[in-house]
Amino acid sequence: MSEGGKEPLRIGMLHFEIFGTDGVSLEMEKWKQVLENAGHSVFLCSGEKSPYSSFSNITIIEELSYHLPLSRDLDKATFHSLLPFGDEAKYREALFQSAEGIKGKLDEWIENNLLDVIIVENVWSVGLHPAAAIALSLAIQGHHLSILSHEHDFYWERVIGLGMTCKTAMEIVDCFIPPHTKGYSHVVINRLTCDVLAKRKGIEAAVIPNVFDFYQAPWVVDDFNADFRQSFGINPNDIVILQATRIIPRKGIELAIDVVACLATKKKEFIGRRLYNGKRFSQKSRIVLLLAGDLKDDQYFYFSRLVEKAKQMGVEMIHIGDRISSRRHQINNRKTYSLWDSYVHADLVSYPSYWEGWGNQFLEAVQAKLPIVLFEYPVYKKDIRPQGFLTISLGDTVEFSPADGLASVKISRLKRASKQMAEVLFDRKYRTHMVEMNFEIAQRQFSLEALRRFLEPYLELWSNEKKGSGPNAIP
Repeated sequence: MSEGGKEPLRIGMLHFEIFGTDGVSLEMEKWKQVLENAGHSVFLCSGEKSPYSSFSNITIIEELSYHLPLSRDLDKATFHSLLPFGDEAKYREALFQSAEGIKGKLDEWIENNLLDVIIVENVWSVGLHPAAAIALSLAIQGHHLSILSHEHDFYWERVIGLGMTCKTAMEIVDCFIPPHTKGYSHVVINRLTCDVLAKRKGIEAAVIPNVFDFYQAPWVVDDFNADFRQSFGINPNDIVILQATRIIPRKGIELAIDVVACLATKKKEFIGRRLYNGKRFSQKSRIVLLLAGDLKDDQYFYFSRLVEKAKQMGVEMIHIGDRISSRRHQINNRKTYSLWDSYVHADLVSYPSYWEGWGNQFLEAVQAKLPIVLFEYPVYKKDIRPQGFLTISLGDTVEFSPADGLASVKISRLKRASKQMAEVLFDRKYRTHMVEMNFEIAQRQFSLEALRRFLEPYLELWSNEKKGSGPNAIP
């Protein structure tokens, strides 16, 4: 029996990819953990997954991946240009042909696992795979299911300007991204999006923020990750500023380069001083910006622009995303480290995104008890900062270069932030106060226990719907 003595539910969770290091995949794992701890069975469905995942109950439908050429073409033809297909008729034909193929495989997943509930992760909101959004809606129509759409990102939030290309595109977005179907529950991850969704689509949604397991054992140096720094040519006395996000434009990684360059101007002042951990910063010590995110979503040559900028500014930037995964593994003496291993060997975390749906890497840094230098993106200001977290701010105003499209903040902000970065690197007492306070706040407000409380009314609703009673949706 599940918690509360109810019959366990068979819950499907569906996303484009699972067990990656992107925010949606990471959050999906937390929901899975909480649902299974409550006594329910969870069945995953995705277009792709880490080959090193050991989880069972996973169905892979390759056509669900938005990285496939056809998926990318359909996305482009919906929001940018009909060029991949030539005209609307050919686009429409390809779109519905793809949707029909995916629908058949989704029907099999639903039937084979005898699902009671489907939790849809971003498929109906971000708009990256219109055919998948259509296919899922069509598949659900043929089954008695409770539906929750967990919406992390929306198509209108993308950095590159969007506009529906034709009548078909407008119809698809209106009907399926996200759907207005009566009885579906919608959950978003921040209050700003909740308001916008109501205004744009007339859809009422509840807010469930991102969470983290703040009661797990601390991440520490162990036998597997002890050689982490050595593996990437980083010395014990080097300062490591970790950028753990994916490498896409809205993450504002160029701001991390700017603030690290500003910090590096103080390098001579640091020589001979002891860091917070007792190590001494020497003449040979370096300040390294470490990028742990993957590159597969970089469609606009963003990374190459970052490399050029870092070179121009004299910032040592190392990308290790091809050696980082959601889980550790080793093949032929070549290690792939977990994302958490990168935090263990970092001294400070940069989080300069100018747009985030919430902030997974923020919570990860808090769990790792690392100071955070960040740009105050809108959701941070509205939903996170009011909780009382102590951070190093890059401000909340950003400008973009017409030459290369990269973001920048005022030099006064960089200088102020670099001064605080130096303080948390060399003042152990100040640093400890900051990271411990942040941890205590997060443990109270954003733990897995908080997620369990958020999900309780949905589990009650779904149990009633399975029995044929109760309301249709929350809220």
